[in-house]
Amino acid sequence: MLRPMAILAPTLGALVAFQAPLAAQAPPAAAPQRPQALPGAGPFARTNADLRALNAAVRASVVTVTAYEPVPEGIAYEGRWAIADESPYPGFARMTVSSGFVASGDGTVLCCYTPLTFPNGSLVERVDVEAADGSRFDAELLAAEPTINLAVLRLKPIADGSFGSLRPIVQGSVDELEIGDAVFAVADPFGSSRTFAPGVVMALPTAACYQADLTGSFIHGSMAIAPGSVGGILVNGAGQTMGMLVPAPSADPTARLEPQPHVTLAMQVQTALGVAEALKNKRSKDSPWVGFSVMSAPELRRKLNDQAAFDGLAKPVNGLYIDDVYAPSPAAAAGIKVGDWIMSMNTTTIHGVVDFQQSLYYFAGTQVPARIFRDGKEMNITLRIEKRPTEANRVR
Repeated sequence: MLRPMAILAPTLGALVAFQAPLAAQAPPAAAPQRPQALPGAGPFARTNADLRALNAAVRASVVTVTAYEPVPEGIAYEGRWAIADESPYPGFARMTVSSGFVASGDGTVLCCYTPLTFPNGSLVERVDVEAADGSRFDAELLAAEPTINLAVLRLKPIADGSFGSLRPIVQGSVDELEIGDAVFAVADPFGSSRTFAPGVVMALPTAACYQADLTGSFIHGSMAIAPGSVGGILVNGAGQTMGMLVPAPSADPTARLEPQPHVTLAMQVQTALGVAEALKNKRSKDSPWVGFSVMSAPELRRKLNDQAAFDGLAKPVNGLYIDDVYAPSPAAAAGIKVGDWIMSMNTTTIHGVVDFQQSLYYFAGTQVPARIFRDGKEMNITLRIEKRPTEANRVR
């Protein structure tokens, strides 16, 4: 049984007042900011008016992402609707339509990777984005992460240098979620309909790190979504974005993925934003790895479910617990073992999982010094960050 739900807010004006247009906002700082709730909002919505106001408040952060494919010369155009099938770009036809969300005030949009690829795995040449009010923006594909199905787009502003009605998301945190909490899948797939699907949290991530277990790093929601909804957002009743809607992962990164009818998966928003920040700087389209997965101290404590056992472990001042090692891999070659702690990579001190994930992208393709903690002692090793092999992709 769900907990009693508080009224979200008395008016739509109170809901939307928290968001300023993108052009009025400075680019976000590198350090994560404290999540904010909508003014006067409780954690849940209850009435139809609440739900309508919530949908209106978050809608300006959600976009339609369309990928186009070249049309060979001489192709016949019989059997097409003149308006419904038209393309704004001569020589290109609409290929796939999915959703995305505005990540920051500089016009960065995050979406899924697979809708932007051809069946052979290559990336499309042309992408654009449509806002809820119908305005359209050209988009450049900056970077992509095939393993977690993430792509980073940069929008071209309109003539006045702004991004019109688009507004960035309000970031939430999975730490604030519990199983049974009300959540909403918000997306903008192809067609006139827009997704606003209520549900509850069915399962929480077992760990934020996706290196060893892709499925275990996702939020699981009870609602069902259309294929074109992937790339949209999962929000709570206060309008905070908890995650990005993604299709079920596959061991094959080139597979054409679709959502499952019985569950909706969402990548944690901290993972999406953290990885995207590194991708924007590196302009990478590969998945780097070293061959081990990590857990934060709180995640390890929950996994052990034994406070005395956790307290008895020798732990460094900072770092992440290494809970799995793949062989063969750079980590295995360097002698890393399950039970070690990773404290730093190159010049980056590892405090959280996002620090570790970002380091893989920043230093991809290089050999870096790393510091680990084992049996109460610190050790220096050298790691080479390589391209992730397909066989390392494991799903449950």
